[in-house]
Amino acid sequence: MTLPVVLVTHQPAEPIRDAFLGVFAGAAELHFLPELSEDSRRDALRSARAVLTYHPIRDLGIDALAQLENCGLMQCLTAGIDYLPFGDLPDHIAVAYNAGAYAKPMAEHVGAMALSAAKRLAGEHRLMKQGEFNQFVPTKKVAGMTCGILGYGETGREVARLMRALGMNIQAVNRSGMTDEQVDFIGTLYDVDRVLAASDVVVITLALTKTTDRLIRAAQLGAMKPDAILINVARGEIVDEDDLYAHLVDNPEFTACLEAWWIEPVRHGRFETAHPFLDLPNVIASPHNSAMTDGSLITAAERGAENVLRFLKGETPRFIAGDDVRMV
Repeated sequence: MTLPVVLVTHQPAEPIRDAFLGVFAGAAELHFLPELSEDSRRDALRSARAVLTYHPIRDLGIDALAQLENCGLMQCLTAGIDYLPFGDLPDHIAVAYNAGAYAKPMAEHVGAMALSAAKRLAGEHRLMKQGEFNQFVPTKKVAGMTCGILGYGETGREVARLMRALGMNIQAVNRSGMTDEQVDFIGTLYDVDRVLAASDVVVITLALTKTTDRLIRAAQLGAMKPDAILINVARGEIVDEDDLYAHLVDNPEFTACLEAWWIEPVRHGRFETAHPFLDLPNVIASPHNSAMTDGSLITAAERGAENVLRFLKGETPRFIAGDDVRMV
């Protein structure tokens, strides 16, 4: 029996290659595009039932995409796919994103940022360098705080489990307004203002969509507690950049923990901000590296491959992109 062809558009590191081969063993014929001759490349493109990719436009090009005549699924290995120009992708190919693939390391990063902000670690470090020794200035007690989570998918739920372990109450929003998880409140995006007003720590794990683009603006920031902690591990564009900077300048007790930025090297070819966020004492920054822990890329590769395998078996693949996530 002829096995279905799965095309990998890039040359993965050996551990990730082994992960792919392990998932598809006996179930699919795996081809790695950079290893193919020109003739083999054409054959693989025309026969592929599914594609595994980080960036199909960059790795394949428009002409090669048009040759994916038999392809039914394009599985992106990234959790977010807002960078994809959907108008350039063939209409007959469903696109799946790798939601939750990096949930555990991202939750750890959120916890580190929340604790650093609550205990003023970065700020006191700077002040000690200047000779100040604020031994008796109280920091925030985390137990009993409320954590609002905007986006209660796999990453949001992992964040909630960690925050509950620290003694925090959980309020959250997701698409359905329902969850089987232990929460103090669950709502939809219509309830964002309520969650913002009630929360000491707000964590953004939402996908960037037409609905969530600049969801958090001046009015929403103004509805938050003056000393709230805002943590964004999703996409910079969910928060209005100008409004956030103005809010941070006007509210020095407010802290922004920025892991996701508006202009980033992977998506835009450079790192750039419209304002000097890194000069503000109430900003904690990281270079969008929350997912980069040992083994995380292997886990993500396995999850993406397992979703393709689900498709090849005739089952419905998970996390198919709908019109709401098609940003361009």
